Amino acid sequence: MERSKLDKLGRTVVPSKIRNFLGIKTGDTIEWIIRGNDVIIRKSISGTENIKKRLDKLRKKAPKCFTFQEEIEESDLSRGLEKWSLAKLGLTE
Repeated sequence: MERSKLDKLGRTVVPSKIRNFLGIKTGDTIEWIIRGNDVIIRKSISGTENIKKRLDKLRKKAPKCFTFQEEIEESDLSRGLEKWSLAKLGLTE
């Protein structure tokens, strides 16, 4: 578990291990999502192009039996990526 403190202006530092894991760099936008009593912090995904790039990276790392080459609608990409991310984080409902 990583920790950081809040300063008097309400700012905090995202620990380097978390920044590296999420690929967050200077100038990137992060999102704060409240789900019940939990807060999810993630790198902001802007547009379909970023989602496609992330899926392409995942496809390259996945065994061939888990990949597919057919086109997917934009809304399906967003929902699928969100479901996958929540499952990876152990936050599925």
